Amino acid sequence: MKPTSNTQQIRKTAVLCCLLLCSVLLGGCWDRREVNDVAFVMGTGLDKEGDQYRVTMQIALPGQLGSSGSTGGGGGTSGTKSYYLESKTGPSFRGASTEEQREVSRTLNYSHRRVLLLGETLAREGISKMMDVIARIPQNRLSSLVVITKGSAMEMLQADAPIEQYPAEMVRELNFSYMKKPRSVKLLMNSVLLEGIDPVVPVMSLVKNGPDSLKDKKTNIQVDGLAVFRQDRLTGIIDNHLSRFLLLGMEQAKETEIFIPPPKGRGYISVHLIENKVHIEPFIRGDEIRMTVHMNCNGNVKENETSFDISREENLKWLEQQTVEEIKRELGEAVHVIQQKYHSDVLGLGRAIITNHPDEWKRIKPQWEQLYPKVEVTIDPVVHIENIGAVTKPFGVKKEQIQNE
Repeated sequence: MKPTSNTQQIRKTAVLCCLLLCSVLLGGCWDRREVNDVAFVMGTGLDKEGDQYRVTMQIALPGQLGSSGSTGGGGGTSGTKSYYLESKTGPSFRGASTEEQREVSRTLNYSHRRVLLLGETLAREGISKMMDVIARIPQNRLSSLVVITKGSAMEMLQADAPIEQYPAEMVRELNFSYMKKPRSVKLLMNSVLLEGIDPVVPVMSLVKNGPDSLKDKKTNIQVDGLAVFRQDRLTGIIDNHLSRFLLLGMEQAKETEIFIPPPKGRGYISVHLIENKVHIEPFIRGDEIRMTVHMNCNGNVKENETSFDISREENLKWLEQQTVEEIKRELGEAVHVIQQKYHSDVLGLGRAIITNHPDEWKRIKPQWEQLYPKVEVTIDPVVHIENIGAVTKPFGVKKEQIQNE
């Protein structure tokens, strides 16, 4: 039976109404927010002052982010710097941020935040409260890089940092030049929640660029080592020297320079390690736990200020072996510090047990905090020097003065 013309008309009307309703959903301007009404936070510093939390925000001034000849603009955002600092205290992180919003005429936007700076005092009390705020609000960027500051995080955000447009950008670039995988908020959260490994974060501080006699000195930012955690609390700081070797053991070293003295005479040979692979092998017998950290390193010779001839094969082998001994000594000392002094498993020894012997981990997990400082760790590196440079003999040294063995 064919539908009547009345029925067809009703269907057509219904379809037309549906199309009209769908068109309402295509409107994209009902919740628009103009760029001139948004304040982009490029970096945030968190400090603890007594029982209050201080939150400092570095807000970009678009009118100053152009060329050096720019005269400002961007809707009243001109000034002498490319950023503006807003800092407030409150009983909680969110409370301090709310106070800041009351003094900023634009809506604070965190989706472009590059770095999150945590003051040392705050980090020693624990970072779980801060992580709760960041994880709970979807707008927060989990790829923001985390740094521990010596002293106040607010002071670091006021650094001159003349090379970059604003200090937060310099902190970000230093992170990428220091570690293969810089510690982002996401990686930090994972290491806090993951069993068998503790977090580790770069430490930075302010420094003057040059001697006291230099005129027009600027404050810059430098990397000072690694902050090691036990769960969510900072327990200690590894100095810049040992941290380079600790990064090797974590397979996170970007570039490592090792200076080897010659068999005779003075000076050093500089070995530059360009890549390394790490594998941790656990051995468990009852409560006796041993770990072997296998390392495979490749490097080049960057400098030879000695009279030792490294172009000879036997001498190059000697240099490789001396580099191996230096790694064993320095990384062994770093492991001793994190085990005995700070009780922080940043190498992931517990994680190696979970991966290789999950049943044993279930048995020793309740006692791991007591067993960890007693774990015997053996460093087993293999070093291969691929290139000694364009100059094979010690430069400027007479033939009769060259050491051949």
